[in-house]
Amino acid sequence: MTYKIIEDLVEKLSCDFVLANPEEEPESLSGLLPILKQIHGKCTELSLDAKAKEVLKARKIITAVLKNNTGDVEKKMTALGELISELSSPISFPEKNDQVSDHTENNSSDEIPDSQVLDRIEENLKQFADLISGYCPGEIPDLGLMLNTLDELIAVSKQKNFVILNEVSVACKGYVEYMTLEDVHDTKPIEEGLLLLKSVLSHLKRGEGFAFDYSDVLELLNVKLDKEQEVKETEVIEEEPEFEETLVVIEEPEPEEILPIKEEQEPEKAVEIEEKPEPAVRTEPEKISDDDMEILIDFVSEAEENLDTIEVSLIDLEQDPTNKDIINDIFRPFHTIKGVSGFLSLTKINKLSHTTENLLDSARSGDFVINNTATDAILESVDALKNLIERVKQGTSTGFKQPDDDIDINHLRDKLQNLQTALTKGGKEPLGEILVRKGVINKESLDQSLESQQESPEKKLGEILVEEKKAAPKQVASALMEQNLSKKQVVSQVKVSTQKLDDLVDYAGELVIAQSMLKQKTSNDPSLSQNVAQLGLIVTNMQNIAMSMRMIPIKATFMKMIRLVRDLSRKSGKDVALNMIGEETEIDRNVVDALYEPMVHMIRNSVDHGIESKTDRLEHGKSSQGQIVLRAYHKGGHIIIEIEDDGKGLDKDGILEKAKSTGLITGNEQMTDAQIYDLILQPGFSTAKQITDVSGRGVGMDVVKDGIEKFRGQLHIESSKGVGTKFTISLPLTLAIIDGMLVRVDDERYVIPTIAIQKAFKPEKEDYFTVRGKGEMVKDRGNLIPLIRLNELYNSSNQKKSVWESLVVVVESKEEKRALLIDELLGKDEYVIKSLGTNLEDVESLAGGAILADGRVGLILDIHGIFSLVSQGMQ
Repeated sequence: MTYKIIEDLVEKLSCDFVLANPEEEPESLSGLLPILKQIHGKCTELSLDAKAKEVLKARKIITAVLKNNTGDVEKKMTALGELISELSSPISFPEKNDQVSDHTENNSSDEIPDSQVLDRIEENLKQFADLISGYCPGEIPDLGLMLNTLDELIAVSKQKNFVILNEVSVACKGYVEYMTLEDVHDTKPIEEGLLLLKSVLSHLKRGEGFAFDYSDVLELLNVKLDKEQEVKETEVIEEEPEFEETLVVIEEPEPEEILPIKEEQEPEKAVEIEEKPEPAVRTEPEKISDDDMEILIDFVSEAEENLDTIEVSLIDLEQDPTNKDIINDIFRPFHTIKGVSGFLSLTKINKLSHTTENLLDSARSGDFVINNTATDAILESVDALKNLIERVKQGTSTGFKQPDDDIDINHLRDKLQNLQTALTKGGKEPLGEILVRKGVINKESLDQSLESQQESPEKKLGEILVEEKKAAPKQVASALMEQNLSKKQVVSQVKVSTQKLDDLVDYAGELVIAQSMLKQKTSNDPSLSQNVAQLGLIVTNMQNIAMSMRMIPIKATFMKMIRLVRDLSRKSGKDVALNMIGEETEIDRNVVDALYEPMVHMIRNSVDHGIESKTDRLEHGKSSQGQIVLRAYHKGGHIIIEIEDDGKGLDKDGILEKAKSTGLITGNEQMTDAQIYDLILQPGFSTAKQITDVSGRGVGMDVVKDGIEKFRGQLHIESSKGVGTKFTISLPLTLAIIDGMLVRVDDERYVIPTIAIQKAFKPEKEDYFTVRGKGEMVKDRGNLIPLIRLNELYNSSNQKKSVWESLVVVVESKEEKRALLIDELLGKDEYVIKSLGTNLEDVESLAGGAILADGRVGLILDIHGIFSLVSQGMQ
């Protein structure tokens, strides 16, 4: 059967050679390369070494023409024709004793390797794997053991003439020596080398030739694949020259890349059709061998991790499209997936990752800047690769290779290649493709309009579409604006260490403190006051600039939520859309870190437990698609993040019932809606009746609460049963400065955050009350407000002050009001927040300290913490 395939392939090769026109179109020869590669593989399997040599010579001639079409092309074509004629000669069947174990021949070693040698090699590879997994950076003895193991592999492979095994082992040894001498701790290259060695061993055990391109792994191991070095290594292990040519040809991707899509695919398709008779004999799925199983499991695990890394890096790239470091971080995982999938014969994964890699390679070469269209295409490639890798993963679970014929990558590859061409040539995506992508027109309508444009070339495509009423003028204008975005010049930027920015903000804060102290000391000197006031304006402006340098748009965090919602909706079987408002809102980079975890928890809860199933939504008169709105805006020196869904809302009765059963409440309390909803923030609280990945609003919600409050933020919950739920996160714009009111209690100074203050007044005697079980109260506009005596709370004095002879500041937290009894209001200002140190950092009612103008320290109050502290004292 295989001999017949070779004959059919040679016949196909002869026909395509006759049709090729290398003098006018040298690229037309590249269609012969895939066929030659197939012929070489079949000849290698059957040990038809003479024909394999002819194939290599033919590939070498074609490669030379494609690389440099200058010179005597006619002479090269004559030589190529003679080689193809020789290939067409009848096949002489080899004797059984002439068959070899490897895909190269050696006069001194004709026998299939015995099982003891292969078992010895397998044992060495296991030992090598254990050493890599247990390696501790800087442990020279570990590296010495690795070198000893590799020396054994090199000796055995050289003795038995296992060429590839020897070459990769030598490369691994060179890298381990490099780790030893240069104090390098990155084991990634030798991990890839180990994976390749296992794959080669697997082929040796099956008696099959290893005909895959492994130059990517050698490149990682810093092995240069130039001819001289290959010849030198070949001579050392007594390998014949033909294998050298095999390596050079197999690693040659350029001819296939420069071809139009049609020319690249047609020959491959024809070859695949010719090969169909061979697998047609199989009636059952192909079983995965034990050796391949281990390699595939490692590949799946690493590939999934790489694809997750790519998604995160793409979000970062949107913020800095010209950052080559980020582009390289995205390029490398695709490069790794391409290389490993190549020698694992995962064809679709290899082709798609290769095409995506080409797009990224052009971007990192500076041919164009990654725009939104390119980002979407790369994400689409990531999704397709995930689907393909999932099939491989299923195969490792069942033990049989899973078909992937239903996953079409050709359309996506075409899209990536066309996008690369468009961006490289003009940096713009064609107008028609933008309109098709947006769903304004379909492909058929676009083709008709393009035909009309050929008849009237003076008209532009957008004009024709509007005349034919296929698109509205606004839609065309919007597409043109998007098209021109890619030509927009990126503002030059300077990279600065975040540590330097933090230091700058700290010193700006110290300068503000120093200026305040100077202002107080010179307040009685008119000649200096004016200059100090001018200095104050300069210091304030400088501080604002320093603070703004740490501000970044919250869009990057929001974009991660889009991916999260899409994955969760697929997993839950619900149709959920995420809408973003105010994603350009800026926030301190340190606060962004505080937001991510809480947002993930709340988005997961909204999708899993807030949004109903399609059937339930339709029964309640809602659209089948659930909506989650992510909203960001500034308010009073704070950033407000709202996460709102149109789901079933929170069940107050269910929450109260659960709280009673767990002992959180007695059931006699008079609680507001906000206080009831806050119960779900208690650790382990959940009303879910079924266990899912997120078993109820409450699992993880205590983490949300703690994470937000750690950064002086607040979480507020509103809900209406059957309508939806809204979570509101309030965080300070910056963690370095607070806008506050300075007050005096006895001899102490306290700073009350301005955002918490409702009003300040001096109560009358008749406004003071005491209520059994609730303590002291003051009356404001007919409402009784609980009173907190700060002097008693912080033990500044034991004096029982008359309320009507003092001042009261009404503060609010989560719709709960309290009145703070103070002696004096000293003024409003911005204060630089200072840590209170390890001894006071756990005090619940203090958010930090501030150095005042007189050099003394004022304590910054945590209003929500004070409320909690007082409530605990009353219980």
